[in-house]
Amino acid sequence: MSSRLDSRWQYNGLRAVVLDNPQLQVVVLPETGARVYSITHKPSDTQLLWHHPRNLPRSIPYGSSFDDTWPGGWDEILPSTEPCEYRGERLPGMGELWALPWEWRDDGPAGLYTGVGTAVLPLRFERWLRLDPEQAVIHLRYRLTNLGLDALDLIWGIHPVFAITPNHRIDLPACTGWVGQSSGPALGEAGQVYSWSLLPNGADASRVQPFEANVFGGHYATELSENWFALTDTVRHIGIGMVYPADIFRALWIWQVYGGWRGLYQLAIEPWVGYPVRLEQAIEAGRQRVIQPGEVIEYEAAMVVYTGLSRVSRIQQQGQRIVVSR
Repeated sequence: MSSRLDSRWQYNGLRAVVLDNPQLQVVVLPETGARVYSITHKPSDTQLLWHHPRNLPRSIPYGSSFDDTWPGGWDEILPSTEPCEYRGERLPGMGELWALPWEWRDDGPAGLYTGVGTAVLPLRFERWLRLDPEQAVIHLRYRLTNLGLDALDLIWGIHPVFAITPNHRIDLPACTGWVGQSSGPALGEAGQVYSWSLLPNGADASRVQPFEANVFGGHYATELSENWFALTDTVRHIGIGMVYPADIFRALWIWQVYGGWRGLYQLAIEPWVGYPVRLEQAIEAGRQRVIQPGEVIEYEAAMVVYTGLSRVSRIQQQGQRIVVSR
């Protein structure tokens, strides 16, 4: 198996950097948040990331509404989901990274470096993405630097949003679920705590509901026993999962939109440094990450695409290999 990078493409007027191996094609849009817009499993022609049916990728002014302009895909979110005030500064919804143009460069065989300095907080955020030559795996390396003279309270998250069907199931390690938001009893009641994946009303949170359910909500997965998640199409036997560093990410935010918000159908499973994912609330709960002046935080993660399974019991990183277990 071999892998390559091709930076000669455009999508809706934006530069599109394409990474390929025989299993995967990955498309990154550096000029709009270094968004990973597409992950395609080539043998089955399956698009694994969700795309907005009405919004196309385009250049977006800093401070724009994320919900009104977002085209889908996978973004990096720092330092909050909701707009918030921090030390007298107004921070935009979904943070400072997603609307900015990032620097980029070819970083070797099927490797892409992207980096950006934020507009309000004195931060630099960098990501190295490499498509594995031997596996259907995207290797990720991150670096976050505090460029200022004061300690900063931060939370941040990896924000992939996946294409789904009613045949999909979510697999997580043993953990505690917490209903953060719900439009109706089918997704629990806000504030409820449960052992993943059975809600107090008996509903199974691991099963993706159909579009016609007309509900939406967000659940936290906390006290995770291991550091992975998986999303599997139980009929086509194809799925996508992630391993991430447990010392960096303390919770998962599971955003479930089953027809009930703006007529959309999507699922996000997001590793977050702290929670709740609104910065002021995380600070109030004492679950933010404090970064000292000049401090540099580096960490690695990996996204894997797998076939032949209808459920997943574990994903492990063994050196450079990612092992998905039935």
